[in-house]
Amino acid sequence: MFAVAGTWDMDAAMRQQQESLLPRLVEGVKQNPGFVRGFWADDVDHPERSVTFIVFETLDQACSFREAVTANAPAQSDAGVERAEMRILEVHADA
Repeated sequence: MFAVAGTWDMDAAMRQQQESLLPRLVEGVKQNPGFVRGFWADDVDHPERSVTFIVFETLDQACSFREAVTANAPAQSDAGVERAEMRILEVHADA
């Protein structure tokens, strides 16, 4: 399995809008080919940051997802979300 891990800078003034958009975002992500599981979390140590961890069956699926997310930067910006980092990780174990 492969995961796309993202770190996001969140505009605190737009948190309510971001929270209202999250269910629709999650449903859209779940429709991606090879989707296994996803996590959307706020960083407790850095409240202005959020972290995502989206798992796919194959490397190609993870790469395609990352490309789509990168291309969606204008919509993210409109919601007060800016990508700080996005990496693809090979998952060796889960529990």
